[in-house]
Amino acid sequence: TDFSGSPENRRHNIKVGAMAFNGVLIKPGEEFSMLKYLGEVDASSGYLPELVIKEDRTVPEFGGGLCQVSTTMFRAALKTGLKITERQNHSYRVRYYEPPVGMDATIYIPKPDFKFLNDFETPILIQASVGTNTLTFSFYGTKDGRRAETTEPVVWDVTGSGEAVYTESADLAAGEIKQIEKPHPGSKASFEYRVYDVSGKLINEQKFASSYVPWPARYLYGPGTTGIPGQEQPAEPATQAQPTQEPTPTPEDTSRKN
Repeated sequence: TDFSGSPENRRHNIKVGAMAFNGVLIKPGEEFSMLKYLGEVDASSGYLPELVIKEDRTVPEFGGGLCQVSTTMFRAALKTGLKITERQNHSYRVRYYEPPVGMDATIYIPKPDFKFLNDFETPILIQASVGTNTLTFSFYGTKDGRRAETTEPVVWDVTGSGEAVYTESADLAAGEIKQIEKPHPGSKASFEYRVYDVSGKLINEQKFASSYVPWPARYLYGPGTTGIPGQEQPAEPATQAQPTQEPTPTPEDTSRKN
């Protein structure tokens, strides 16, 4: 996968996370768990704070960017023809994993995890390689002639990101506005995955469906900042009503009445 445009902390976490799986040996019949091999994700294990999706916000936490690692592992397992036993898509669409849409996998301690089963008769060795902007997992083992294929993802129910959300922050000065999250459209996506043995017999068939919520842009603004969309404007000061007076007739008016 490609992580071009990632900030430095995210790049650092991707490399640290990928190396946790370099040299892992998966026995025949073993269910591989990313969280099992990943271990603790904090400062003591070498991670830096970076953005992660948490509930309805994107916030900095140690290990932000590890979903690049799990997404890459998901795609490597698909190409190898392994049975996927646990996979969860992200809450919203993330540009680092597109295209294609709907082929991402998120992880977060203690859940969700990403898992697959080594249904080969021999062990599988995982090797990781991190380039300037790319992450690659290579699986080594004894081929058994199986063939794996995935269909092109189908995307539907695409919706707008919704109205931007503005929140007051005491950390900003009056008049200062800071964007903290970019907008993402909502959508659904799915693709099918099939594995055939050496004789062409279908031995595994799975469908992966993803549902991404609309994600609005979010901004912070300093106290006293005006002009924020949706912000109530101060009411106009009330003016004292003047008594109504009858106009003084002009000579012309008097002549008409007469």
